[in-house]
Amino acid sequence: MKKCIAILLVAICVFGMIGCSLQRRLTLDKVVELSAKGDGLTWSDFEGYKSTATGSGLYILIYDIDDVFQLIIGGNTDEYPMYIRLVLKADTDNYIDIRHEDVKGFIEANQQ
Repeated sequence: MKKCIAILLVAICVFGMIGCSLQRRLTLDKVVELSAKGDGLTWSDFEGYKSTATGSGLYILIYDIDDVFQLIIGGNTDEYPMYIRLVLKADTDNYIDIRHEDVKGFIEANQQ
């Protein structure tokens, strides 16, 4: 019985690591591509990308993109998020909502 439990625990760990490695990192190119959907963007458009869940009261996901940018999505668990912000890590008050604003221009203006 102990052997079966040990094998089961090892299998769970291995499959857990495989599942985590299947998540891709969100890139700026993908953000630009997704922004073309505008108000049609849903939570499911971001499934499969590595994120960190945070927030209290709202569902908030943070996607680490690179040294300069991150994407923050927030709202209820409805189909459509309340906001989808491309944010500067160094100044989180400097952001745009990718559904309505010039994503390429924001990236070009803030790349180092």
